[in-house]
Amino acid sequence: MEINRNTIIKNLVKKHPETLAVFRKYNLVIAGGVRGPNEPLAFFSKAHEVDYDEILKELKEAIEKGVDENTETIELKEDKVYERFVKTAILMTLTVGVTFGAIILTYIGAKENFRSLLHPIVQVHGHAQLFGWVGLCIIGFAYYIVPRVKNVELKYRELTTTSYWLMIIGTIIRIFAQPYSNETTNVLLPISGVLEFAAVATFAFIIFSTVLASKEKKEAYDKFIKAGVVWFLVCSIINFFMDVYMFFTNTHEIPGTFYSPFVHVFFLGFVFMFIFAVNIRTVYAFLDVGTARTSAVNTTFWLLNLTVPVYFISNSLNYQFPFLLKVSYLTTYLVAFSLLLFVYGIRIFERSTRELDDVVMDRSYAKTIRAAYAWLIIGVLILGAKTLLKPFSEQQYLFHGAANHALAVGFVTMMIIGYASKMVPTFKGVNMYSIRLSDVSFFLINIGCFLRVSTQVMIGLKGDFYYSLIGFSGWIELAAIGIFGFNIWKTMNAQDEEEEPKDTLTEITKNTNIANVVEQYPETLDVFLEFGFKQLSNPVARKTIAKMFTIEQATKIHPVEIDTLLKTLNEKIKKHK
Repeated sequence: MEINRNTIIKNLVKKHPETLAVFRKYNLVIAGGVRGPNEPLAFFSKAHEVDYDEILKELKEAIEKGVDENTETIELKEDKVYERFVKTAILMTLTVGVTFGAIILTYIGAKENFRSLLHPIVQVHGHAQLFGWVGLCIIGFAYYIVPRVKNVELKYRELTTTSYWLMIIGTIIRIFAQPYSNETTNVLLPISGVLEFAAVATFAFIIFSTVLASKEKKEAYDKFIKAGVVWFLVCSIINFFMDVYMFFTNTHEIPGTFYSPFVHVFFLGFVFMFIFAVNIRTVYAFLDVGTARTSAVNTTFWLLNLTVPVYFISNSLNYQFPFLLKVSYLTTYLVAFSLLLFVYGIRIFERSTRELDDVVMDRSYAKTIRAAYAWLIIGVLILGAKTLLKPFSEQQYLFHGAANHALAVGFVTMMIIGYASKMVPTFKGVNMYSIRLSDVSFFLINIGCFLRVSTQVMIGLKGDFYYSLIGFSGWIELAAIGIFGFNIWKTMNAQDEEEEPKDTLTEITKNTNIANVVEQYPETLDVFLEFGFKQLSNPVARKTIAKMFTIEQATKIHPVEIDTLLKTLNEKIKKHK
């Protein structure tokens, strides 16, 4: 097999299992289905900061050496730790999340009044989006990504299930308890807060344990991961106290003056930190641009983390203490500056280095990542413009909502869609189910977000005419996320496209794949075990390792008389034909 820059990793591993040792040296073959990622070697090398010429030389040397008794047998198993989180997040956003949002916007358009809503329903919608959609997605992807970038096993893997159920149960209780609670059932609110805090604490314990176990050198993105975990814990504590407040006051509503700054802390502290960490590590390869400017991203980190607490306090209390209004405006400018500095730092809109121009691969995700940053800039500009309007006015309220939507849907949701469209196929070692559906989802979510943000701004500037348009935006966004959800779900459920053909075996030769023999003639398993291939007693090994080796290759690792083995196997299958 000729190896070049466009050689697909999983195909190379399938053809030459002896190359596994090379990939393991560079910690490359622990992501991407059973055999490795469905990615070209040149892209893979850049993404993992490995010199292409060096790894190419080592791969060719491994192939020339071939399989012998010293070849290391590596048991590979597809890691699906992220799947249940992502699938549940999709269900959450397509029910209570985006669907509630679309209904709410339709109601606003009909009433021509943003303040005509039942705020508990709006806050339930927000909670489903924060903890149920964004939170679950980040938790699931973090469990998969963090150990791989830190070259270490995920610690306390068994606790991932605990964090999943705690978050699901806590979020569902909150969704039903807030709008419908009474003097008897409102005790469910603090219970939901405790469960969600426990889920986040479990997540934090797993991630911190994993990062601390790593022997890799510290990178710029490490502190973003750690800060993101800490902010998630802080937000879960604030969330618990909001639940306690509703319990003791027998109310269904969190004061907007407190809830709105909390949402910003959730995004700026937790969500942005994780997104920025992944961006620092991957954007230069995903978009084929230069490496991140370390000084710029470091400045963003410290400025954002020092400013967010002041931002939260000043925005929560400026109604009671007007002198804090100027402080809140100053922190808004500092937040805006730090976010724009990060955009500059990761070179998101710079020209390609053209290092990967010759590499053939799907790059449909690239436009989604860049569009997400365009929406981040738009959201930042609207947030800054809000400070120029009359304090606490209806215009300021509308601009604030438009900025929130640009950041939450335009940036965060689009970033989730873009990265999921790139990374889930990589995790699975398959292609995206449908590139066409990805494109449709991309255009719809941008159209929906543009309608919502622009009409809300125009209502603040020009009046009520634009209410007639705003209701459509939610349903367009729902369609976009529904199409994305279907597409990514099908991808997560996809099977390896490079499975061995199922042609009926009439004779077993030295070049026959072991898995093919055992699948078609299960009775041959006894023969392999008699000849000492004890690994095949493990069902997982029969579905993974066995698919990578021919009988000849296996007998070089575990020396037996190949002619005797072949004779015994053929006699066995003849008896059962």
